[in-house]
Amino acid sequence: MASLPGSPVNMKCHESVLYVATGSSVIAIDLRTMRKVLTAANYQPKLHSFEMLPSKSLICTGVSGRALLWDIRRNQETNPGPIAELDGHTGSVAFVHMDPYKIVTGGPEDFFINVWETDTGAQINSLSCSSDEEPSSGCTALAVNGCRIVTGSCGEGLSRLRFRDFNNATCPVVKCEDEHASKFWDPQSYSDTDGSDPEQDNLYLA
Repeated sequence: MASLPGSPVNMKCHESVLYVATGSSVIAIDLRTMRKVLTAANYQPKLHSFEMLPSKSLICTGVSGRALLWDIRRNQETNPGPIAELDGHTGSVAFVHMDPYKIVTGGPEDFFINVWETDTGAQINSLSCSSDEEPSSGCTALAVNGCRIVTGSCGEGLSRLRFRDFNNATCPVVKCEDEHASKFWDPQSYSDTDGSDPEQDNLYLA
């Protein structure tokens, strides 16, 4: 048994190490000994969400107004600080998704979710999760599966789900000066010629 300060926000296990986001820190615990190995992230006053990508040795934490990207190989007790700040949210970042190509962040006070490049932390898109026709909350739920993303919001007694499918998207999200096309959803080759929007569907639930 191990004791940690604060209330756990999320936990992720990689091999024999458990990463626990609790209070203002992400603590790594060796499951073989149940002892603390290191502090992988530390931010005051508190963390609102936590996700991990072991293949790139990265974790992402949601805090007030932004998300923070951390390298788990850096002990925050001896080499403190995130490697990137994903700034631009309103309110707490309560939802984080990570995969090898993108990070998706959102929160209940923000009408937009933001998409960032995993390797650089550069923002590559901002997607609305509310409707112009009807008042609603910000992002109250988030699900991402490869090229598909679903956001949930609510208003006037109804839950609103917005579904986007980028499987057929061919236009690069970001085109840098060095002609590098951002790998927004997957490692496919993008084309400049198609500027079509991804398919979108809205669903209302009573």
